[in-house]
Amino acid sequence: MAIMEPELIPAGRDHIEAEERGRLMRFELLVAQGKHDEAQEEAESLWLEANDAHKRLYQGLSNALTAVCAREAGQRRGSREIAQRTRHMLAPYPRQVIGLDLDALLESVDDFVLRGEGPILLRRQGH
Repeated sequence: MAIMEPELIPAGRDHIEAEERGRLMRFELLVAQGKHDEAQEEAESLWLEANDAHKRLYQGLSNALTAVCAREAGQRRGSREIAQRTRHMLAPYPRQVIGLDLDALLESVDDFVLRGEGPILLRRQGH
C-alpha cells in the first residue's frame, strides 16, 4: 500500500514489505556499530527505490548520516548545514515513525556534529 502523506506513515513497520524491513534492520545495526558510511549507503538505497512518502523519510535518514560522515571527515561547516537541512526534511513526519524516534536521531546527530563524537541514536536510550 502506497502512503502518499508523510503524517500517515505508521509508528511501526507492519505496513512495510519484509525485504524493506530487513534493510531497515541492517541500517539500524550499522548505525549501532558506528559504521556511518555504510548506514548512509543503506538509507540512500532505500531512498532511491521508494516511491511514496517513505522516499523523503529515507532521504532524511540518508542526509542525517551524511552529516555525521561529513563531521567525521572534519567538515564542520558542511556537516552543520546538512544537519539543518535534515531537520527541515524530516519535519513533516511523525516523531515516532517506522520504529524510529526522529527526535532522538536529530538530537544525537546535532550532538555529534557539534562535538565530533558520541552515539547516533535511533531510539531513546532504554527503549
